[in-house]
Amino acid sequence: MTSPGSVTFGLLLPSREFGMYPPHDGDPRRLVDLAVRAEQAGFDAAWIGDSLLAKPRAEPLSVLAAAALVTERIDLGTAVLLAAMRPAAQLAQQAATIDALSGGRLILGVGAGPGLPQVRDDFDLVGAEFDRRGGRMMQVVHDARKLWQATDTPADLRLQPVCATEGGPRMWLGGSGPRGLERAGRHFDGWFPTAPVVDDFAGQLATVRAAAADAGRDPAAITAAAYLTVNIGEPATAAAEVAEHSMLYYGVEIAVLEKIMGTKSGTAAEVGIWLQSYIDAGCEHLCIRLASPDVDTQLDRLLELLPQLRT
Repeated sequence: MTSPGSVTFGLLLPSREFGMYPPHDGDPRRLVDLAVRAEQAGFDAAWIGDSLLAKPRAEPLSVLAAAALVTERIDLGTAVLLAAMRPAAQLAQQAATIDALSGGRLILGVGAGPGLPQVRDDFDLVGAEFDRRGGRMMQVVHDARKLWQATDTPADLRLQPVCATEGGPRMWLGGSGPRGLERAGRHFDGWFPTAPVVDDFAGQLATVRAAAADAGRDPAAITAAAYLTVNIGEPATAAAEVAEHSMLYYGVEIAVLEKIMGTKSGTAAEVGIWLQSYIDAGCEHLCIRLASPDVDTQLDRLLELLPQLRT
């Protein structure tokens, strides 16, 4: 399992990519198989994203429940879940079930969601308020934790199943705005930005840890993570695939995406130096997304690179 003070690596399961690229089926069984492969290959975590029609994909908690039964070691997490779109009690029950199925390996990464029209449409689809999604997210987190931690409640009235993790699964917060940095430090077990610029990451991490200290928490206990996108290969081909991925996934040019998300294409050496810069800046967990229609080849190349980053 991931832990503060050590460098660990996670693979983002390509739930969106399996719908974007041929055969366009979004088959969740392939995602579960890939989680098993990630564990066998030595990854420390398998992650999955969340959206409805903004970026059509398999429902993340369902996939993680399936993966929990066929993996034994790796953490299983959401990167990130739009908690404000879900009723707190139902989310608490779903998360507790996955945490119990996995033996305590769930990390519930949550975020408010970007201010994009298609994301607003998803909120409208489920009847959730979009404009106050940040505050609603924090209320959902608070209410879910109350249900997980209700040790004084009579057993027949407690949420079932009981989480394998005492007090509820670990929760990481995505985002790097001023309010998000403060929230991460005061209320969460980890900070999980998309980290477009490594120097900014280092400064923001200091802000998170300062907020933790101000709240009377141990700053070192908050896992510093980053969600990073790569394509390893011949530079021109890799750059073209990342540009195509940006348009298919988000509907924006790569130059726009690079301003909000850490993204790198190029040779293994170039990508390795870039990833190492985040580790040097204090990143303890790297969640890596493979921006390519050929996930298998990209995964093989990434696996050749990771041993150099673990030393």
